[in-house]
Amino acid sequence: MAETSQEKTEQATERRKRDSRKKGTVAKSNDLNHAVVTVVLLMVLPAAISILGTGFVQGMHTAFLRLTTDTNQVSIQRTFLSVLAPAAPGVLMIIAAAMGVGLVSNFAQVGLMFSPEAMIPNFSKVNPFEGFKRLLSSRSAFETGKSSLKLGLFGYLAYSAISARWSDIRAFPYMSPFGSLQAAGDILRTVGLRVGLVWLAIAAFDYFFQRKQMQKSIMMSKQEVKQEHKESEASAETKMARNQRRRKMRRTSMRKAVQSADVVITNPTHYAIAIQYNPAKGHAPIVVAKGQDLLAARIREAAKKSRVPIVPNPPLARALYRQCEVGDFVPRELFQAVAEVLSYVYKTLGQLKNFKR
Repeated sequence: MAETSQEKTEQATERRKRDSRKKGTVAKSNDLNHAVVTVVLLMVLPAAISILGTGFVQGMHTAFLRLTTDTNQVSIQRTFLSVLAPAAPGVLMIIAAAMGVGLVSNFAQVGLMFSPEAMIPNFSKVNPFEGFKRLLSSRSAFETGKSSLKLGLFGYLAYSAISARWSDIRAFPYMSPFGSLQAAGDILRTVGLRVGLVWLAIAAFDYFFQRKQMQKSIMMSKQEVKQEHKESEASAETKMARNQRRRKMRRTSMRKAVQSADVVITNPTHYAIAIQYNPAKGHAPIVVAKGQDLLAARIREAAKKSRVPIVPNPPLARALYRQCEVGDFVPRELFQAVAEVLSYVYKTLGQLKNFKR
């Protein structure tokens, strides 16, 4: 039964999915990005190359018209820019298409995501034993098979496209330079489109596989699901109890809250936090009042009138003010510091109000 409860048989909960996403564990196919960018570029290239060619010829024409015998640096730069500027829209079209489609493809797969945890160096990735395990994994076998399939299919598609146009290729020597370049471009575009479309189909299957592998990697055991459910319930109960304490504290005036405190920890002027500790009512000290600047002054004034000890401890006061709300128990990481303050109050000042009650 113990072994069965530890088997990963349950689908991941929403919490597990969120945690995995924060760590950078998402379904993503790099092949899909590359295939989409390739197909779109092949569709954009004819128009972009036309703009490039027309612009370059126009630029050269303008540059020759403006030729000058002065060969200083400024005139050379001006001539260079006059040649390249008309061709710039074609270059920008290619860059914008590649970057835009790449971003859209990534966003469609993983959405908007920033994962600092994924940026932390993982030394297991350079461990030779872990690397050997990855080589023998099902993912590695799938990647090897996919690469072999792509190589074979792409080679066949290129061969078939070139074979179909072999008569045109043999006629290149008898064509004009522009005609041979145009024919070669048509052949290359045909090969590229065929390869791109087949690559797109393979990439879609790859994304499906990556998604299945990711879902499998974050599956949970029955015990993990039960534990998460318990933690969620405990968290809900904690929030409910905390809200009840806060509502109770709000109904009590600040002066009465300070009167019930065992000590007021100050910054000494900017912050004031009133702490109450009663072992019979709780496992930890509780914040019964807190304030900054004017409210802190009022808490100190109320403490003086009620003869509640005031202990300056700037680091602790700032930490308590930042981490606690009225009605909260003191966090575990601040237990020791608060305990030392209470010990000082009890022993040195002879104040132990809760026990005297």
